[in-house]
Amino acid sequence: MNQKSFILAALLACAPLSAAAQTTPAPLLSGTTGTLPWGLYAGGLTDLQAGENRLRLSAPEQAKVLGTRYDAGTRTALITYRPTPALDVRGALDFATDQLQRQGFELTFRVYPEDTRARALLRRTDRLIEVQVLQGATGNIQALYQFRSGDLPERLLVGQAPDNLRVYAEPIDLKTVQIVPGRIFLTPPGDVLIDIISYRDRRASMLFYGTYTLKDLEDFYLPFFKSQGFVETADRDSGELSRTYQLARSGETYSLTLNASFSTSRSRVTLGP
Repeated sequence: MNQKSFILAALLACAPLSAAAQTTPAPLLSGTTGTLPWGLYAGGLTDLQAGENRLRLSAPEQAKVLGTRYDAGTRTALITYRPTPALDVRGALDFATDQLQRQGFELTFRVYPEDTRARALLRRTDRLIEVQVLQGATGNIQALYQFRSGDLPERLLVGQAPDNLRVYAEPIDLKTVQIVPGRIFLTPPGDVLIDIISYRDRRASMLFYGTYTLKDLEDFYLPFFKSQGFVETADRDSGELSRTYQLARSGETYSLTLNASFSTSRSRVTLGP
């Protein structure tokens, strides 16, 4: 072997893996929600790291992907798969949250409401992603990723509550939102998983997960409504876990009820006339 051939052989031996070996496989489904590019892949991606431009999510290794779907209205991406070997919802949620944590997200809250359902909420700077995992009777897994970041959080009860009542899935900074006379904002007190949201008999109610004490709820909601121009006129103590306040603004009176529950790790806020 001459000197030139020897040098070439040495360079080839030291060269990095081929471009094909380094290239991430093509996504099964991809898009951009807000300003966040994302892709759904088959086959248990593990070479994930914070700082990548595209968020990459996949089914576990050896799982058979049955389908993917994106809904622009709810900003949700879904991947359905048959795990091999079998996997329960806890294992499936652990896999999904681990992939997000590898890409710089921090786990905010995780719950298992039922044996076949699990949920988690993760944050990375100003981005929130909620993960819901469902398991069917056949053992198939559905992993739903909801992108909950944007100029304003997801608005709830649209078409049910009156337009002047703006209910959001995340806290909002009232300093950055236009305060319109007659408009009322209602949000949870932090980055939480919402269990039930309803509007009945002109009363909006929000049940959410989180180990909040009654004082924690008071410390958030009383200043929150004061910032909207409400004045507290009276309160009714219903024990150490519940309290109702009478709030007044522009001649109108509203009732605000706060409930904390340590046994279920859930709290409720209810607002109505």
